Amino acid sequence: MNEIISLNNVTKSYGDKTVVDIKNLHIQKNSVYGLIGPNGAGKSTTMKMICGLTSPSSGTISIGGEIFSNKNRYQVLKHIGSLIESPAYYDNLSGYDNLNIVKEYKGLKESDIAQALDIVGLTKHKDKQVKNYSLGMKQRIGIATALIGFPEIIILDEPTNGLDPQAMADMRGIISSLVKDYNSTVLISSHILDEIEKIADSISIIGQGKILYQGTITNFKNTHQSDISLKTSNNIQASQILSDFNAKLLPDSVRLPFIENEALEVVLDCLYQNKIYPYRITEDKKSLEDIFLDFTKSEHL
Repeated sequence: MNEIISLNNVTKSYGDKTVVDIKNLHIQKNSVYGLIGPNGAGKSTTMKMICGLTSPSSGTISIGGEIFSNKNRYQVLKHIGSLIESPAYYDNLSGYDNLNIVKEYKGLKESDIAQALDIVGLTKHKDKQVKNYSLGMKQRIGIATALIGFPEIIILDEPTNGLDPQAMADMRGIISSLVKDYNSTVLISSHILDEIEKIADSISIIGQGKILYQGTITNFKNTHQSDISLKTSNNIQASQILSDFNAKLLPDSVRLPFIENEALEVVLDCLYQNKIYPYRITEDKKSLEDIFLDFTKSEHL
């Protein structure tokens, strides 16, 4: 896969406050990429900069290998569809009429409207005024606005907001099909890691405007989902001996960050050499939600 979006040394400041400070962020073409973080972490601001809705205070954003600037703004934005923060629509117009406006200024075809409405499940409601839509239907018309014409890049900010569980499952199917069937790249944000896990190929975890992790969710879980607890014949000395393994002394045990079997073998060998004997070894599993909450706390920044 080729890189389609990259951010390098990008910051966004308002006065003396820096709300985004991203050293590097790289998104591959034809993938679903999740931007994960708690509310206020900088997800929407980052997406706005990628869409050209606000300019970075410093750094560069490249789309398709070309640095985004005022000179090429129109050409770049032709390849992007987006839903940022909340759907934008004319509530006195029908769903169809809202999409027709987008069709006109993007130079799309009439069939693109029908296809977008069908994908988000609003064909039967296309003639109803949007002000009479439910919250979930309004979210769907916003998503239809982003995906109409199937641009190369589709950016969806918290797209499952306002959707019931079945609609959320349907949305996951829509997002997957955009990549598989229409060769789009989808950047999706959420504060719910469990939801993103079901569809994203890769993720970035963002906290206080900084990227804390980039990679696959599988690798993140393998690295952070478990701790190793040791109960030994001398926990105090064991914690000192294992300081290179980031051992932490607890009241009745020694805790280590998750390590693979080969590293655990080295740990046990260190203990035996110092005549410290393990009585019990346990792996303490954390939920994905607990990992996420711990990881986005300030101590990780």
